[in-house]
Amino acid sequence: MPRMSPVDLRSALADARTLVRKTAQEAARLADSLRSERSKGGVDLVTEADGYIEAALTAALHERFPEHRIQAEEGTRLGPVDSPWCWHLDPLDGTGNFSRGLPYWAISLGLAHGDTPICGIIVGPQCGLDLAGGPGLGAWDGDRALAAASPAGEERTWMIATDWPWDLVERQRTCTFLTRMAPRIRQYKTYGSAAVDLAHVALGKVDAYLISRIFPWDQAGGAPICAALGYELRRWDGSPWDLRHADIVACRPGMWPGLAAALAP
Repeated sequence: MPRMSPVDLRSALADARTLVRKTAQEAARLADSLRSERSKGGVDLVTEADGYIEAALTAALHERFPEHRIQAEEGTRLGPVDSPWCWHLDPLDGTGNFSRGLPYWAISLGLAHGDTPICGIIVGPQCGLDLAGGPGLGAWDGDRALAAASPAGEERTWMIATDWPWDLVERQRTCTFLTRMAPRIRQYKTYGSAAVDLAHVALGKVDAYLISRIFPWDQAGGAPICAALGYELRRWDGSPWDLRHADIVACRPGMWPGLAAALAP
């Protein structure tokens, strides 16, 4: 595991959180002038805000952490290629929402050592999210310490968040899961942003989030916050999860047996 001490990690997390908060507030202030969009292929899109946030944050992170790698969704790659430390940035998770003036978007930033997420930050100024944390460090909503994950209740009380992968064929797996779970749980939720959904797991607003195809920058911010609170992180087949994998389940303790059958091939 990392040579960086817990004290160093706390300092790095605090510094990075300050940078993300500042950039998020500026993006929210300029939102109406940054909604212009173009297609990335298929049904995916990118707005001027994605580029604006990515350029501002990657430059600031590289100045503050020159010994770390930085990988961002829209292609920015900075830092020494042999560093085991890497900041994974999604500059605007929920781009579709942002482009339509919906508030459910957030900046997601996570620090990993190799494939292991160490700490993460999610800031959504228009939907009221300001989360940070990591295993061994704790987790916070603003300055308020978040409570540890409580065990899952009965299935009929479950609220589960999921989302459409950009791979249109892959969406059939989501449809199969939803069909299998529909008779058993209270509700599904989707906000069109992995960062927002993972934040809602950490906040206890939903009981689980899962998606079958996702990128490292989508999950590197939210996963370590959830892990810090005792939420279980798995792959869809139940095996251990890390950033090498493109599928994730984040759920309350004790939920996995109820989810496993619905996730089977």
